[in-house]
Amino acid sequence: IAVTDPNADAGSIQYVSGDTDGDNQLDVGETWNYTAQHTVTQAELDSNGGGDGDIDNVATADSNETGEDTDDASIPLTYNPALNITKDASVSGGSASADETINYTITVENTGNVTLTGVTVTDPYADAGSVQYVSGDTDGDNKLDVGETWNYTATHLVTQAEVDSNGGGDGNLEN
Repeated sequence: IAVTDPNADAGSIQYVSGDTDGDNQLDVGETWNYTAQHTVTQAELDSNGGGDGDIDNVATADSNETGEDTDDASIPLTYNPALNITKDASVSGGSASADETINYTITVENTGNVTLTGVTVTDPYADAGSVQYVSGDTDGDNKLDVGETWNYTATHLVTQAEVDSNGGGDGNLEN
């Protein structure tokens, strides 16, 4: 009797029970039980199980006297892409005057379980072209891997109009 499963982890297919008389033959009326394991890979999560949201699996049993018989099983994936952005601002002296530069530090962290691609950071109040990637892509693949944090900087030059309006009336530049 041979049991195979191309999706099972190497060496994980194990006979458990069923050979009631210990003769190592699948006798009429006997049912042999096996277990196997599969470790879900990041690639399987990233592809959402090939696009259908689950891990598909086919096991095969065979004997010298029969043709192969197969059965399949599927298990749904927890597909959870998520990110978090934080932004901090600093200016020398703690408050800004006209023609002073506000410096921003922006971090983007992958807080989900799926590798993220096409990550962009925009800031409509930052000076044009000032949003710059600084660090974080540890493997250089241009993908925000699970648990990875990318760091950016940006700047804003305070205008006299912003000072004259007292930051829109509340004394703060909202960004």
